[in-house]
Amino acid sequence: MKFKTIFFLFNGIILFSFLFIALMPLFILGGEYTRIFWVENWFLALIFLLFISVLDAYFMINWKMFSLLEKEDWPGLTAYLENEVYEKKKLSSRNIRMMINTSLTISNLDKIIRLEKEIGDKKPNLLGRYGAMLGIPYLLNQNKEEGKAFFRECINRGAPRDLPWLQWCYSFLLLSGKELEEANPYLSDLSSQDKDSILRLLSMYLVSTISGNDYDEVQERNKQDFLKKFPDRNSLQKEVHKSKNNNIVVLLLSSILDDSQSWLYGSVSENK
Repeated sequence: MKFKTIFFLFNGIILFSFLFIALMPLFILGGEYTRIFWVENWFLALIFLLFISVLDAYFMINWKMFSLLEKEDWPGLTAYLENEVYEKKKLSSRNIRMMINTSLTISNLDKIIRLEKEIGDKKPNLLGRYGAMLGIPYLLNQNKEEGKAFFRECINRGAPRDLPWLQWCYSFLLLSGKELEEANPYLSDLSSQDKDSILRLLSMYLVSTISGNDYDEVQERNKQDFLKKFPDRNSLQKEVHKSKNNNIVVLLLSSILDDSQSWLYGSVSENK
């Protein structure tokens, strides 16, 4: 549905709802009671006006952005966001996420790197929160040394809720550089957590690439615990779709996620 259609439809529904409430006393109880009702409840009209004014103001302020999105004008949207971020200095969560997604859509990783530098200079406290997304160029280009330094800083600045994926990304780059002993402690811890099933699976898989056939008891127990919860591929698909929709890093690393599922459920088939 077109953005403008949604805007006018939304306003129409809100206005109709208000008129229905406003006129209902008139139709049921007559004009005199309606006058008394609105003298005592005038604040309802004020609340309505404030409500629709705030929402319409939001739409109007962001009209250009919504129009560019509707037209799928990615270069135009990129230029709009760059003006917001670099000229107007609006490093909001929405602008950061949209800038990263749009840069990926037009396959321009340099714009993500520029955004990372801007955040590092102007709002370094945001590096932990958005580090996994901002570090995508390092994950894709395998620029190991810069990437490791970047993720180390993000880990140092990250809140507890941000750390698991930052640690996984850091471990991924360590593994890419054959630094197995450094990566193993992070991945072993992530293999034991149960808050994020996809992160756990990816971590178990990377541990398996380190251990080879020398799987220890803890690793085997983690694997069996995971299989109890997700005994086959179908049982895991809801988590896979959810993670891909909510985490762009997972979406971009789909091939590794596919490999991890093949590793997990392939071993189950071999043991049958």
